[in-house]
Amino acid sequence: MEKIYLKDIAGYDEEKQEAEKIIEVLKNHKKYEKIGAYIPKGLILSGRPGVGKTMLAKAIANESNVPFYEFESNECETETATIKSIKDVFKKARENAPSIIFIDELDELVMTEEFYSDYSRKTLKILLTEIDGISSTSGIMVIATTNARGKLPPALIRSGRMDKRITMPMPDLKSREAIFKLYLVKNDITKSIDPKVLANKSSGFSGADIKTLVNETIIDCASKKKTKITLADFERIIPVVFFQEIRKVDLNGPEDITCYHEIGHFILNYVLNKTIGALSVERYGNVKGFMRTDDFPTRRVEVTKNTLDHKVMIELAGMAAEETYIKDLGLGGMTDLSNAKALIISVMNIGAFGFDLISEKINSIEFMMNSSRNNADSEIKSAKIEKFMADKLQTLYEEDKKILLKNKKLAEYIFKELKSKVKLNQTEMEELIKKYNKGEQL
Repeated sequence: MEKIYLKDIAGYDEEKQEAEKIIEVLKNHKKYEKIGAYIPKGLILSGRPGVGKTMLAKAIANESNVPFYEFESNECETETATIKSIKDVFKKARENAPSIIFIDELDELVMTEEFYSDYSRKTLKILLTEIDGISSTSGIMVIATTNARGKLPPALIRSGRMDKRITMPMPDLKSREAIFKLYLVKNDITKSIDPKVLANKSSGFSGADIKTLVNETIIDCASKKKTKITLADFERIIPVVFFQEIRKVDLNGPEDITCYHEIGHFILNYVLNKTIGALSVERYGNVKGFMRTDDFPTRRVEVTKNTLDHKVMIELAGMAAEETYIKDLGLGGMTDLSNAKALIISVMNIGAFGFDLISEKINSIEFMMNSSRNNADSEIKSAKIEKFMADKLQTLYEEDKKILLKNKKLAEYIFKELKSKVKLNQTEMEELIKKYNKGEQL
């Protein structure tokens, strides 16, 4: 097993503190037994791909200095092979306790497209049997990772089984800075780069994305025979990693509709959030342009009616700009419309679907539980929610067009510069806004 320790994991201070408690119990489980405590049977590490769940699991094993047995589901071609492999892993762990059993992507093991298939039922049953067979004094702990903890069977995550949880979110500004610092200091040619600046420019990046960004930037500069890497080099590679597509050169230059689409996103973000972002109409695969802000908040903001409305309005702004400024609509706006719908649905998924629906006394949790049932009550609720969403989107879309119409001169001002330069970073956009406010001509 790769020798990874907690010090090798940058950021995630609270998560590492929780891991230290587990390590302490694993290292001194006999001491804890005497005072009536025991090693939890199971720990679930949840979070999106690339946040470091597997690294944390391996760090816990290495810091605890206990054997680490990994269940390799990808090596099991049949149901029989899967069941045998699970039994073998637990047998080895019992023979060499205290120990850790590691199951990567637990949701893929016990869930299928049809959860109630024989395969998934038998796999879950044998896993539950083996976990139940772990005694409180055996010193065995099952650590599993998942990208979808909410989809795991309740029987698996109830108290006494996989009941301990650590959620690893996408790294915030502080964590991204720490991760950049970890990778930048390893290379002399990147030591001069300020990790805080890069952290500001990489919102939405996982730890794995950051590692890839540093590596890809070094490779790109080495291929160009550059001996020193600059911030501009990283900025050139950021969209390549973010979109997972190479840049495509458009010999004819950007289309007007694309420019106004991205300007629409910029103006709504500028008006509603008072922030200035970078603008680009460079092409990366099917992506024809993007707007990003470099200054991201370091704290998690509670979702309110206004913040939800603003997020949806910014998503719809590109499409609204196309209609407002050039009286046409492109297919690119369909992705933004889907994202806007997803934002509203995400609020439903946390039990408060659409603040306006609360007053209508539509229980969102009840709707989610009944939505798969074919009954009249569910259909009525579904229709009311669909109508609410359509009305909500239309209302916010009209608000977008009003704001964009008021800022038409600003849009035309930005258009001239974006059309010719194709890409404007945050500093350039700030200077452009200053010139506009002073009434300067381009």
